[in-house]
Amino acid sequence: MYEEIMKKSSVSTLYKAIVLLIVISLSASASSISFSQTKDSTIPLLKNQQTNTIDDQKINEILSMIDQNLILEYLKTLVGFGPRMDGTYGCEKAAQYIHQEFQDMGLKTRYQNWTSWGNNYYHHIYNGQNIEGTLPGTNITDNSAIIFNAHYDSVAKGPGANDDGSGTVAVLVAAYALSHFDFKRTVKFVTFAGEEIGLAGSRAYTKEANEQADSILVEINADMIGHDEGSRKMTVTATEDAGWVADIFQTINNDYTIGLTVNRGAITRVGHKMSGSDFAPFLEYGWESVCCWEGDHDPNFHSARDNLSNVNLSYLVNTTRMIAGTLAYLADLTETPPQVRITSPRVGFLYKDGMKKREIGEFKTTVINDIWVWAEVDYATIPIERAEFYYDGKLVFTDTEAPFKWQFNKFSLGKHQITVIVNDQLGRNSTDWREIRFINVFKKIG
Repeated sequence: MYEEIMKKSSVSTLYKAIVLLIVISLSASASSISFSQTKDSTIPLLKNQQTNTIDDQKINEILSMIDQNLILEYLKTLVGFGPRMDGTYGCEKAAQYIHQEFQDMGLKTRYQNWTSWGNNYYHHIYNGQNIEGTLPGTNITDNSAIIFNAHYDSVAKGPGANDDGSGTVAVLVAAYALSHFDFKRTVKFVTFAGEEIGLAGSRAYTKEANEQADSILVEINADMIGHDEGSRKMTVTATEDAGWVADIFQTINNDYTIGLTVNRGAITRVGHKMSGSDFAPFLEYGWESVCCWEGDHDPNFHSARDNLSNVNLSYLVNTTRMIAGTLAYLADLTETPPQVRITSPRVGFLYKDGMKKREIGEFKTTVINDIWVWAEVDYATIPIERAEFYYDGKLVFTDTEAPFKWQFNKFSLGKHQITVIVNDQLGRNSTDWREIRFINVFKKIG
């Protein structure tokens, strides 16, 4: 009996030691979460044309309000504050200007203050402000929102007319045009600081949105959309479940004679490593994203040559029109494809025995012992037939009734990929993906 007790005690001590060492290692190391890309559903969005009635006159009026005079007015002011390097007075003045403009448009306006350490190129503590202007939707039963954003900070070398004065101007102009109308769905216009020092502003914004469990239909980012070498192309990239939004960009361009060529591309969550622009933090929390870029490379970005002469005003008018028209189209849609998100375990937390214990750092998720993995579906106007749970690419469970969940109780040590795919009765699917570090040494699926 004594030997048996001692043996159990030794095993317990060893288990606790292993867990303690791994947790300490996790806390000390920096990691980010990657997401995988699955094939975008090609099922048409508008199954019921009577459900989705788009007001052509409204969109035409919005597009007619966007011209070179309005674009130039905003752009001259922003460039005048440049360089708008984070932490400088120029960046602060730009924030005040944007805030005042949002207020003058009648939007619900706020600052979001943040403090962050810079990236490998900027070894400082920075204080910054994001500015959000909200146009509330009229449908009080729909709490989802569309987010259109750009960054208003610049590098120290130049005034940042194109990078990203062009995107910021598009946010201001779209906000101005859309603020003259009512829409069913809420639209949030957001300008971030901190992009040039490591996406600090958008990281703070998405962290808050995740903590508040905000419902985001799609995030649209515009970074450098004002320089054109003559191709008249605009690049639109989308995450795996946002291809239908990119389709709307194409529709607006074609049906309202914008006159650009739309290049399509994909945003891959796997191994993304927080690169690109302010769309990246949205990926880490499982939201869908569409990014707008100019079609031609800008040789003047991050230099003193990124001034007013670097921006093609007629081109910027058209890229802004395409985005504004897409926002108006999306804001009045009543039927959209389903979106699934893994809602537990949550990003940024340590779990033990299925219980949330504490925060462990940005974009990390660690699970000790077993846990129920929950997948929740938003915008499911058509019944969901099934939810499939995958562990490192292998199907391990199919749930056919909501709430959709799967109990993880498997021997596991290290990072593993959890994927959930839901399918509705129209054949449309949605995917979410999470990389989770599991510490489940002695348990197996029974």
